[in-house]
Amino acid sequence: MSFPSPVRVALGAASLSLTLAAGSQAQSVRQDANGAGRSADDPVKPVTPADYGQFERMGTATLSPDGRWLAVSISRVNEKNELRIHRTDVDSVVVIPYGSFASFSGDSRWVAYQIGMSEKARKALEKQDKPAQQRLGLQNLVTGDTTSIDAVRGFQFSHNGTHVAMGRYAPDGDRESDGTDLVVRTLATAEDMNFGNVSQFEWQDEGNLLALVVDAEGQAGNGVQVFNPASGILRSLASKQARFTDLTWREESDDLAVLQVHTDSAYEDTTHVVLAWRELESRTPKPFEFDPDAFDGFPDETRIVNYRSLRWSEDGETLFFGIKERRKKETEESAADSTEAEGEATDDEGEDDEEAEEDEDPPTVEVWNAKDVDIIPEQKVFAGRDRSENYLSAWHLDDDRFVQLGNELTETATLIEGVDVAIGMDATPYERERMFGPRYRDVYTIDVETGKRAKVRDRVEFSYGASPDGGYYLYFAEDNFWTIDLKNGKHTNITADIPTSFVNTDRGMTVEQNPPWGTGGWTKDDRSVFLYDRYDIWDVRADGSEAVRLTRGAEDSVRYRRQRVDFDDPVIDTDEPIYMTTYGDWTKKFGYARMRRRQPPEQLVSLDALVSRLQKADSSDTYVYITQRFDDSPDYFVAGPELASPRQVTETNPFQKNYAWAESELIDFENEWGVDLQAILRYPADYEPGKKYPMVVYIYERLSQGLHTYAVPSERTAYNDAVFTAEGYFVLRPDIVYRDRDPGVSAVAAIVPAVEAAIATGLIDPEHVGLVGHSWGGYQTAFTVTQTDTFSAAVAGAPLTNLFSMYLSVYWNSGGTDARIFEISQGRMEVPFWEDIEAYRRNSPVFFVDKLNTPLLVAHGTDDGAVDFNQGVEYYNAARRANKDFVLLVYNGENHGNRQKANQLDYHRRIIQWFGHYLKGEPAPQWISEGVSYLEQERAKEKKKNGN
Repeated sequence: MSFPSPVRVALGAASLSLTLAAGSQAQSVRQDANGAGRSADDPVKPVTPADYGQFERMGTATLSPDGRWLAVSISRVNEKNELRIHRTDVDSVVVIPYGSFASFSGDSRWVAYQIGMSEKARKALEKQDKPAQQRLGLQNLVTGDTTSIDAVRGFQFSHNGTHVAMGRYAPDGDRESDGTDLVVRTLATAEDMNFGNVSQFEWQDEGNLLALVVDAEGQAGNGVQVFNPASGILRSLASKQARFTDLTWREESDDLAVLQVHTDSAYEDTTHVVLAWRELESRTPKPFEFDPDAFDGFPDETRIVNYRSLRWSEDGETLFFGIKERRKKETEESAADSTEAEGEATDDEGEDDEEAEEDEDPPTVEVWNAKDVDIIPEQKVFAGRDRSENYLSAWHLDDDRFVQLGNELTETATLIEGVDVAIGMDATPYERERMFGPRYRDVYTIDVETGKRAKVRDRVEFSYGASPDGGYYLYFAEDNFWTIDLKNGKHTNITADIPTSFVNTDRGMTVEQNPPWGTGGWTKDDRSVFLYDRYDIWDVRADGSEAVRLTRGAEDSVRYRRQRVDFDDPVIDTDEPIYMTTYGDWTKKFGYARMRRRQPPEQLVSLDALVSRLQKADSSDTYVYITQRFDDSPDYFVAGPELASPRQVTETNPFQKNYAWAESELIDFENEWGVDLQAILRYPADYEPGKKYPMVVYIYERLSQGLHTYAVPSERTAYNDAVFTAEGYFVLRPDIVYRDRDPGVSAVAAIVPAVEAAIATGLIDPEHVGLVGHSWGGYQTAFTVTQTDTFSAAVAGAPLTNLFSMYLSVYWNSGGTDARIFEISQGRMEVPFWEDIEAYRRNSPVFFVDKLNTPLLVAHGTDDGAVDFNQGVEYYNAARRANKDFVLLVYNGENHGNRQKANQLDYHRRIIQWFGHYLKGEPAPQWISEGVSYLEQERAKEKKKNGN
């Protein structure tokens, strides 16, 4: 486990401190998992597949409001998952097998969590046609008493932590209603109050009221109720033979709103009536109702939808909801009118046509028109989104006034909290451009009181919305940040005179405008905004009158970014401490700094480790964060505001000390064009000085930032550094940068020098180096092995192989065209192939298949929705015709990566066999040496299915 130097803490048998040693070519952060260097006769052995199951992954973590407890989800390779509830001040932990979704009460006296079951138990219930239901675990953190409650599908604590509401499962059988039993428990006495047919429940934000929606069979007794557990009083707010949905409390108030479903047989859809109540804690709450059918001025043939949640204004004077045009049911008369509109036929012809139509099934044709802005596959993928499009609207309760805010010009409208202005966006003018280029929008302000809108800026690509108090709108264009004063409409370039660039040049995309590095939020009263350049944070006045560089990261190539620890308030208070993440571009050190009252930041933590997930307890100055390294499993540490003398809370994978584990270092190199880059070099787990080892090179784009990322060994991840190193390989992960229109050539220009730098260490056997990558990395692998004979074997998962045909294909997972990705995104080709045929040819693997002298294993899913399956087939056919050593693994029914466990295991094991044969000289299985016939494969599947 990791500890900030010089503190040294022991937990069980494991302890270590972190060091950084610098070498001429490599910055070494190698360290044994026990904190001591290993000798050649160390008896521990590398991990094997039989050991993988016990290894743990750190999941989500929840810190109690008082900071004394930390609940952490742990998943294991063998799926024996658990929840661990730790004390942060002493060594104490409670383990709940298959626990998840922990939540602490507001007073930190209780923790509740759901308890699942093993996969084996779940399958056993399925065989008996019994439902697999979760239980609720409830622990008193003061006494340690624990209670388990069967069949609880969900729960919520009251704000003050005195009660918990528990929703039960629905009874078996067909039901028209969604209501189930709800139990409200008084935690101090364990007394329960039961409510029937509850479909939704919500606790008041900062009070003790519980709102309920009743949904019974036949809608008898349906309505909205409010329960006060302190007094035991249940108050009915609405009762009607209708359904209700979308309970919404106003924050820090006793105001409530809900939608009442209203059906009309003339329409296919439903509309809703909005009901609201103010001052529910008083004896005489004030009711309000908005019925669109009865409201004069509400648009005709329009309905209120339930897929835009109700939202209160901050002052409680306005409710916001979405509206949409209604869909009328088609009647015989309307159908006849439609037929007449298509042209009248003679009586005889009409009778023949009717008989023919009755006998024929509807055609399955789809019309794809070149004028389609979104091609039909994309329209299919986003059909749900398109069906749910609606226009934001406002209902002013006190004067019972309706205002439509969104329309065709402002189909996307965003509210600004506490301000009577909304921001509208319209992409319609740029539909043709976005087919193959950036997505632009015109920006409007919308007056919430009147609905009046005014265009404030056209052609915006990078929008950062309005400031918290609604004074300014921020966007990025022409390599600079701009603000619009929403009071007078003045546009100001607020970064023009700052001596730095805010453009993120790392992306290297072939677009007119690359995005900025980002923003860190607004300060109080819309005074200024935090903006990022490559390394530093700048505090820039909203009117552009002043800019202050808050950090000094550029001098040491350290990136500073604001770290939020208080998520209740989005505004930056510069009078309070401001936390920042730090990351060394070349050292790969991670940490946290803190700035007070605009003074230079003080470094609180800086480690040769990955430091992340800083959290603060809601009601105390307790902080936790994670540290990890490749040889050091992730763990949480707890500290005060200074993050000094941190104490280790968790201990994942303590048994790792029983195994030899890999070490890592950085290698500096230059690509063929003189660009300084880095690569990660991971050592074999059983490394012995003086020996040379085979090496596996894994590629994608920039990877050196992952130096410290821990890898859990598993056969279900295809490309696993923990597995490769345990198998006796060095692993190299080089950075790759790109030139326009040369993605493949750029990859080779980085990969080969990186390999040469690794070989120059004298640790690598240059005759046994393998290359592997997936998707974009698969493409670069498939291309690189046609340009160099550096590699003895290669594996390409789901690779692009022919840029011409790939350009013309569809990205089926999103439905969009690959042409757009090629021109302005990862492809970096800038233009269609007919404008630069040579660039597409010289970067396409299939056109150099005659130079493929490296045995290549390619894997592809038949249902790949990212890289078309035929890319693998094309390369297979070309390699087969050219008489090359080439194997294609076809995973039927799989998408861009294997999801079925059997296929995950199969692919992983074949990669190990492939490299084992070509890099370590192990005997070649039949599938490598000569192939396996279809009938042999089918017989093997049948044999495995029967358990033989």
